[in-house]
Amino acid sequence: MPKYSIIERERRFLVDPALMPALDPAAARLIEDRYLPGTNLRLRKVTAPDTPPVFKLGKKYPGTSLSSRPMTNIYLDAAEHAMLAALPAAPLTKRRYDVGGGFAIDLFDGALTGLVLAEVSVNDEAALAAVVVPAWCVAEVTDDPAYAGGTLAIEGWHDRTRTGVIRAGEGDEA
Repeated sequence: MPKYSIIERERRFLVDPALMPALDPAAARLIEDRYLPGTNLRLRKVTAPDTPPVFKLGKKYPGTSLSSRPMTNIYLDAAEHAMLAALPAAPLTKRRYDVGGGFAIDLFDGALTGLVLAEVSVNDEAALAAVVVPAWCVAEVTDDPAYAGGTLAIEGWHDRTRTGVIRAGEGDEA
């Protein structure tokens, strides 16, 4: 494992907006990411209600899967963030809502408007496997690289990425 990194363990799901819990716009965190092409680096600004913005530079390393991989964050001040934000990058903007049970729902903006994902992060592999998935999560996309932040920022979201996703209840016809 790279020095100073932690293992990020998460699962990611497509969300059916008609089934998801009510979201409080006043509680949303605005997340503005900038993915630096040709690298695994992400510059992030998080703006939450009633708190100063948080700036960080993150790097996700290759891991055994997309659900568990080493990650390092460096916290920045506003001037450092502004300097790095001048670099060419692929932007991604979303609003994140904590909805309980460790889950957060992300509503994407811009070219990704309409995409709604949920993610849950945990501390160990056993907890990752034991996650109880809410009914409003209609398909798991954790291991689909098309739903990774950098891919979405650089390549966009295409309906074709959904074709290989198995939805709950499919394949049960007799």
